[in-house]
Amino acid sequence: MSRPPAARLGLMGGTFNPVHLGHLRAAEEIAEHFRLDQVVFMPAAQPPHKGRDELASFADRLAMLTLAVADQSAFAVSDLEGRLPSPSYTVNSLKAAAAELDPETRLFFLVGYDSFRTVAHWRDHLELFKTASFMVFRRPGVRGSRAALGQLLEEALGRPVRWSEESESYAAEGFEPIHYYRGGRLEISSTDLRKRLTAGLSVRYLVPNPVVEYIAEHGLYARQKKWRR
Repeated sequence: MSRPPAARLGLMGGTFNPVHLGHLRAAEEIAEHFRLDQVVFMPAAQPPHKGRDELASFADRLAMLTLAVADQSAFAVSDLEGRLPSPSYTVNSLKAAAAELDPETRLFFLVGYDSFRTVAHWRDHLELFKTASFMVFRRPGVRGSRAALGQLLEEALGRPVRWSEESESYAAEGFEPIHYYRGGRLEISSTDLRKRLTAGLSVRYLVPNPVVEYIAEHGLYARQKKWRR
């Protein structure tokens, strides 16, 4: 990851298998709402909870992300996890990302509510909250509320948390703020997209057009040789 000037930098991790418009729309909304200067998408190289057979190659997912954000100057892509030892633990990735940034840059980690619900079971999870300020966003079809997030955090952190309306975040002593955003308006699932591709069905208008073309050209996800673009 290159060293940006002092800024509010959002880091969105995930498998992006494949990247879709829901990912991009969530990042756009959060960047606008919390005044982020840039959002960097960081694909996981080999998540510990997913088998290799479930994933397109890291190179393919990195290439698709690069195509997806090419027309948005406030978006960028990082190959950081491809340079770190496997498996891809979030705590290692966040610490490595923070080490590459200007000391004045504020780092925010964007994560979906559905994934965040298991944060207490992530490796060295308490270190995560000391390394970056989390931005937890709720997507359509995912159950959860701000109050439920507060309860989840108290269980994960082992201490009380306080909500601030002004900053739209929870605070706990010794940790960076944890923001909550009820956004991400597009209910699109990478799992559903892979099922459609395997069945030879179109994913147009769900995935950026350059990514649709890349998937077709490289025969990703589909068992059939041909599928409708």
